[in-house]
Amino acid sequence: MNIWLVSMECAGLAEAGGVKNVTYSLCKTLSYLGNEVTLFIPVYACSSFDEVEDYNTKNWTSADVLIGHNLERVVFTTGRLKGTKVKIVFVNHPSFSEKQAVYVYTQDEEIQNPDHKRGNGHVDMLFLDALLSKAVAAYGSLIQKSEIPDIIHSQDASCAVIPSYIAQHRDVFFKTKTVVTIHNAGPAYHHEYSDLNQAKYYTSLPEEILFKAFNGNRIEPFLLAAMDGTLSTVSDYYAQELVSPSFNNETDGLSRIFYERGIKITGITNGIDYDRYNPLDTEVSLLPFAMSPIDGDLEGKVKNRNFMVELCTPDFQFTQKHLDYLNSVQGFGFLKNDDNAVYFMYHGRIVWQKGISILIPAVRKILATRPNAYFIIEGQGDINYENQLISLSKEFPGRIVYFLGYNRALSRLCAAASDFALFPSFFEPCGLEDLIAQIYGTIPLAHATGGLQKIIDGKTGFLYKDNTEEILVKNINRLIDMKMNENDVLVEIVKNAAKTVKEEFDWVQVVQKKYLKFFENI
Repeated sequence: MNIWLVSMECAGLAEAGGVKNVTYSLCKTLSYLGNEVTLFIPVYACSSFDEVEDYNTKNWTSADVLIGHNLERVVFTTGRLKGTKVKIVFVNHPSFSEKQAVYVYTQDEEIQNPDHKRGNGHVDMLFLDALLSKAVAAYGSLIQKSEIPDIIHSQDASCAVIPSYIAQHRDVFFKTKTVVTIHNAGPAYHHEYSDLNQAKYYTSLPEEILFKAFNGNRIEPFLLAAMDGTLSTVSDYYAQELVSPSFNNETDGLSRIFYERGIKITGITNGIDYDRYNPLDTEVSLLPFAMSPIDGDLEGKVKNRNFMVELCTPDFQFTQKHLDYLNSVQGFGFLKNDDNAVYFMYHGRIVWQKGISILIPAVRKILATRPNAYFIIEGQGDINYENQLISLSKEFPGRIVYFLGYNRALSRLCAAASDFALFPSFFEPCGLEDLIAQIYGTIPLAHATGGLQKIIDGKTGFLYKDNTEEILVKNINRLIDMKMNENDVLVEIVKNAAKTVKEEFDWVQVVQKKYLKFFENI
């Protein structure tokens, strides 16, 4: 098949959330299995070309796309994803190239313009969405008839209107079927239009089409996608939640509409490219020391933990190796040496969805009552939550460290250094960090929601149902007791979890057994 993937982000090129990993692995695996794959992605100020080969800026092409009352010129340059046959079509426009992050403003951008608050979404988000999506549709007129794709697979709400644009250009895309994968349908993730006029301005779609996509007064890209394309999501569990009226609050009204209209959403649980995290290979894992949790050999895990403690020790004489883990992050707090320590970690966005409002008070209670409990937290997001974590690091010196920002190597070290990983999400479409934790011998404790339910309770991790502060504290206390008294049981869970991830969540299996069949049956 000839498959186009469209995404705002891709691992190694431009990174933000979990979409980056899915985009990269799908491109790589689909190509590996013999499909012709092209990735469409913008060029930002933060874009990296380290994973790009044959980057060609000389033989560029361009197209004009209509947004509002203006024609916007987009320039297409090309390259190839390193080590693969995946063609990359880069979408160039000044509105993309000035952005220092994929979806939100950075600290530097706030300094340049105080109205662009760090962590806030781009004020021209809808313009950027339309720019990328209409550019993909316009690209069809620049290629040969034989190059028209069989499938256009769009990643999340930012690209969800592409099926509507393709349907308006059936003279060009005469054989093309369209898919939109919902990575997150939570409030603030819909990229919806505030009213009909705004939708008309950005999409240029006829009113009779837009009228069918109302959710209250807003117009939903995911509803537009369902009219002319096929919807999928990132786990079987989340697919069930998305079409359940009881999940209406978690989707800001969408699940009720999906349910009432009988819209089908296919769930395909994300895989993970184990070789890109292999703990035995420090070149790919980015860990300071190799280890083999799958064999129950945790000696390297202890070394990684000691390195983390060094990283979080005041006045420690850092080597360049240490400093590499601190790029792009600001550290608060420190960790003291404790041979009896039990380490818990959280890595992810510091936002409501992830259960941070439960996590913070639960951590405070544990720190106040269990002197051998330690916490390592990395992430950024809601400034109020960030400030609460900073305060915690001061309130309990030597017991908790908070890294504000993102560093890929550091995020992996946080997992590799810890005994347990915490996932108190109110909802979670799939979850990748739980799989990464398991690869690095860290046992997940998670709220049983969405894709986190792929954790097998008592065998590859632990699940709990009622997502409250009290229940989370109770479960953390139970894990501390198990670490002290039943460590042999935990080692078996570590081994089983690492083996399960490697054998059952391999992307080749996911694409062969799920995605290709799904594409063929659309």
